[in-house]
Order: sequence, then structure tokens, then C-alpha cells
Amino acid sequence: MEDLSIRVANLDDVQAIRSIGLVTWPATYLSFTSPDFVMENFNTWWSHGSVSASITEDTTFIASQDGQAVGTLTFGLFEGEPVIWKIYVVPEAHGRGIGTALMDVAFTTIGPAHDVRIEFLKGNSAAQSFYERRGFKFDFEEDMAEGFTTVWLRRPAGPITSAI
Repeated sequence: MEDLSIRVANLDDVQAIRSIGLVTWPATYLSFTSPDFVMENFNTWWSHGSVSASITEDTTFIASQDGQAVGTLTFGLFEGEPVIWKIYVVPEAHGRGIGTALMDVAFTTIGPAHDVRIEFLKGNSAAQSFYERRGFKFDFEEDMAEGFTTVWLRRPAGPITSAI
């Protein structure tokens, strides 16, 4: 991964992180949701205020390659356990190991003594496969108000090893 850098984001990175969301959300969700769902949730979870809060209240990483923001990951605590809330890599950078590198940084930061949780929208089979290859296993599902289902996975505590 030539020229890839990953660092903790700061408030100067808000626009770059929002730009990642702008290109990843339609590409990720339009095939199994609706344009209204994508816009409503983009405006909620990728707003300036929401991204700023994720930087100041949680831990957000930004990945850059050749001077361009290409990925982001945010983790925090939910019910006392570490949860990865967001991990997105711009579509043109898929398959370069950027998502794996972001996960590795998060796992290292969280440490091996903790389970890690992650959630995704049912129907996002690419995310499910990516997470399962990194040791996440099914935990539970919950229905969302919009008529979709959120699937929660858990990665058991243990040694941190990079996934292929």
C-alpha cells in the first residue's frame, strides 16, 4: 500500500471525512435501500455536526493515499464495549487493503483484552463478508424504524492479527 497513511482525525478533517461519506453512501446503500433512506441517513450521520462529534467524542481515523482522503473509521463505546461505528473506503480504492489497515489500527488501539462490536444494514453482503473475514461473528439483529434490519456482530477478545 504505497503512500498510505492513517492517523487520528482532528476537526480540520471534517470536510475530508464528509467527502468520503458523500461518495461511499450511495455506492454502498442504493442497491438495497432507497434514495430517501440514503439521503436522510447521510444528512444525519455525515452532517458537519455528526462528523465533528465523532472526532471529539469517539476516536476517528482518516486514511490518506497520495494526498487524498480515501477511508475513515470511527469507534467508541456502546453499553460499555468498544464498537466500530463507521468504516468506509472510497469505491475506487477498494481492494487495496485500506479497510484492513484501518481495522488493524482500530484493533491495536482498542487492545486485545476487549470484544469489539460492529453493525451493518442487512443486505450489505460486502460489509458482512469483510467483517466476517476479520473475525466478527453474528451477535443479534434489530429492526429499524425505516423498515430495515441492523445486524450486530462481535469479534471476541484475543490476539490481534491482520486479516487477508
